[in-house]
Amino acid sequence: MIAVESYKQLKIPTDEDIRRGRILQVLRSPYLFWALISYFLITCMVIIYLKKQPVFSSEMALVLPGSGSSSSVQIDEVGSAKSQTKSPFSQASFNPRVNYKEMIKSRAVIEAAANVVGVSYEEFSMPKVLLTQQTSIIEVTLNGPSGSRAYDKTWALYNAFQDHLDQLRADEALRRDQSIIRVLDQYRERLNQTRKALIEFQQRALLISQDQLDQVMAQVSQLHGDILYAKAEQDSKQNQVNQLSYDLGVSPDVAGKAFLLQTDTQFMGHIKELDESAKLTSEYLSMWGRNHPKIKASEKRLKKAEQAAFKRAALLLGNSNANMLHSINLSASPERASLFRQLIDSYAQLKGLDARVEKMESSYDREQDRLKILAREAKELERLQRDHSLAEAVYTSAAADLEAGKADVFASYPVVQLLASPTEPYKKTSPSLKIAVLGALVGYIFVTAMILILWQRDFLISKLLNRS
Repeated sequence: MIAVESYKQLKIPTDEDIRRGRILQVLRSPYLFWALISYFLITCMVIIYLKKQPVFSSEMALVLPGSGSSSSVQIDEVGSAKSQTKSPFSQASFNPRVNYKEMIKSRAVIEAAANVVGVSYEEFSMPKVLLTQQTSIIEVTLNGPSGSRAYDKTWALYNAFQDHLDQLRADEALRRDQSIIRVLDQYRERLNQTRKALIEFQQRALLISQDQLDQVMAQVSQLHGDILYAKAEQDSKQNQVNQLSYDLGVSPDVAGKAFLLQTDTQFMGHIKELDESAKLTSEYLSMWGRNHPKIKASEKRLKKAEQAAFKRAALLLGNSNANMLHSINLSASPERASLFRQLIDSYAQLKGLDARVEKMESSYDREQDRLKILAREAKELERLQRDHSLAEAVYTSAAADLEAGKADVFASYPVVQLLASPTEPYKKTSPSLKIAVLGALVGYIFVTAMILILWQRDFLISKLLNRS
């Protein structure tokens, strides 16, 4: 028998040997090494997470109004001023919540809040701002090492944000005031120019106001009416004088002279002598013949009376009227004397109406000339007054509108209301044991799956190739 060395002998492995071999192969596999390293790192990160300083979170909610407002003020003799604030969400392309989100996270606001609580900008931490969809709500979350510190930081951030908005509104109002002053100065200069032009025109023109032209027009119209009425009276009185002159057979001038003779005692004495001589002659003629001495003496007396009356009438009235009037005796006929007196009165009234009409027509012509001048000046005055009124209306309206616009300080930066006050947390937000366990499980599962896939990649590739 040939002796065989023991290390050269073949040994049939048993099931236990196979099991130990597989375990040894697994323990010697690099995949197990990297799996253990990964598990260790995940466990270390979880432990570090659980050992870090606790964090407390304070939350608050801000809300923006969803509707605008409008107001209108009526100013007597000036106009109206209207102020309207549109809804901050009226434009689809503009959302003030996005602006406010950036303002809350801005360095200026955070530094102001950090100064209040006495920490640096880096220590204050960046707030978490969430915009709730389809609402006007802004949710703000801020962390702190303790509940009270998170609560104080949240209130400090809110106050700093409101102060920043107030500063922006004040700066806008200041710039708007400066712009308003420049605009109003231009309007005021235009108003002063129109007022100066109006005053200079009123100083050199006859027309001062439109009321003056209206008064002159009323006077001219009234004067025209008075002239028409006076002419109607004049025509009526002229007809009356003409009719009396026709009925009496004398002109008004002759009638007046007849009364002049009636007031002369010497003439009336001659008339009386004439009447008595004529009466006596008529009596004598009825008794005797024409050659009777008494008749001749009576006729001689009558002729002397006629001559005396004629001479007196000629002396008083002239030869042309003496033949007509020396025989008129109005005292013998009261009715005729009344008609003569009426004729004279009517004629005197007619002359008065003539003078009145002539004077009124002269005044009417002067007023017409004056009215033409005033009418030309009225056009210029109306133009100057229109320019002045327009400048005044523009100035007052602009001033009222601009002042009304200043009253709305929330036009550019809408008001922000505190919907939910900052909460003071009693439980820490981080680290969380649940989050640590969940993270560790997810990490373990991910690492395990990755190692298995790498370990069995040849088997998986062959399966895929055979399937294809």
